[in-house]
Amino acid sequence: MAVGLSYHDDEMRAAFTRLKDIAQRTPFPTATERLQCLKRLEMTLLRSEPALLRALQHDFGHRAPEESRLLELIPVLGELKHAKRHLKKWMRSSKRRLHISALPAHAKVVYQPKGVIGVISPWNYPVLLCLGPLIGALAAGNRVMLKVSEFCPQTNRVLREILDRSLGENWLELVEGEAEIANGFSQLPFDHLLFTGSTAVGRIVMRNAAENLTPVTLELGGKSPLLVAPSADLSDTAKKLVFGKLLNAGQTCVAPDYVFCHREQKQGLIEHIKDELAQYYPEGVLSSDYTSLINSRQLERLQGYLNDAIAAGVDCENLMPQGPAQSEGKLALHVLHQPKDDLRVMQDELFGPLLPILLYDDMEEALSYIRQRPRPLALYLFTQQTQDQRLCEESITSGSLVINHTLIQVAQADLPFGGIGHSGMGAYHAEEGFKTFSHGKSVLHKRGFNMLALLRPPYRRPIHRMVAKLWRFL
Repeated sequence: MAVGLSYHDDEMRAAFTRLKDIAQRTPFPTATERLQCLKRLEMTLLRSEPALLRALQHDFGHRAPEESRLLELIPVLGELKHAKRHLKKWMRSSKRRLHISALPAHAKVVYQPKGVIGVISPWNYPVLLCLGPLIGALAAGNRVMLKVSEFCPQTNRVLREILDRSLGENWLELVEGEAEIANGFSQLPFDHLLFTGSTAVGRIVMRNAAENLTPVTLELGGKSPLLVAPSADLSDTAKKLVFGKLLNAGQTCVAPDYVFCHREQKQGLIEHIKDELAQYYPEGVLSSDYTSLINSRQLERLQGYLNDAIAAGVDCENLMPQGPAQSEGKLALHVLHQPKDDLRVMQDELFGPLLPILLYDDMEEALSYIRQRPRPLALYLFTQQTQDQRLCEESITSGSLVINHTLIQVAQADLPFGGIGHSGMGAYHAEEGFKTFSHGKSVLHKRGFNMLALLRPPYRRPIHRMVAKLWRFL
């Protein structure tokens, strides 16, 4: 995937070199310097709220300002406040115990900035998924290069102004451009690289990073199931399902991708979903609060999934008959009744308002199905039984497990966020984010008597015979 140098590549490499030089001259910014960066970012972000909301509305075609505030600004501000509150505690070195053979001595782990961090952010949450990693990287004392999505030009313009005013070129560089630029960006020798996006592109990013032995954090998504246990409250499940599935028109990496429910629950659940949709969006896709898909390519992709399923004989039901099935970049929520696994709708991450519903007779069928597939970024469980919760905690490996709600785990400033396997690698947010962007350097300070000197060659002395008998107890 290597590309030849262009003017943009030269600019990126010059910016990287400049930030690398700064990081080498000041390798350990003080807590005060880091807190000042976070405070300036917070203040500038608050002052720029109207401009950001207008830019997001423009880039998406339609996205209610209230939804953008809820999904992007509130979580970012929560992360900023949490980082400011806990930064000094995160920066403290941690004492460690030593083996008797090293005594007298003491040891600790010091959390050192890695240097220059690269962040590649996606289009679906262009503020949250740009500034969220930036907060962790700044808290850890790093300089940062941000590659933002070309699909959000107005939002990028406002972000550039915010970052220029709050941080400036001594801390950060923002890079814009299409796929070729993103590919060149991931080839730079960063000290750590974080990518949020599709699994296919994540493989390319990881391959590029491997050339420089750059450590990576990958936030990839995948197919996050929503499992409805027999004991679930179907009305409450429908409320939380519609909330999680249709915020941002389903263009969310942790949106419920498909539903598993008991055969006898299906019709009741669908009726409750219809009731909720009628309250959320009384005019269907024509409702002013219903978000558009980002561009025509995404609409065509989703329509292609629908057409494939219909051609295969799958019953595809529009649950929003109050308006047209689609209008001006908007697509109504469609339920796909029990599609087969070989269809694209069951292979690809949907990232939009399509909802396959699968049925089970025994809950173990559903758990077995989930276990046999790539590990999801999130598992949503609706149940009134603690044994169901315990079973999912212990038997399903996923990035996160949420009981009786959807999506809200992402906005919790003290919870790590990250996937596993096909859904990602590594985590950020909270203290885990600080440590992702830090190097935990061990420091051992030896003093006084050197016990190990007694164990030098020749090895046939009496002390070695004694060690051979006692080493298991030392």
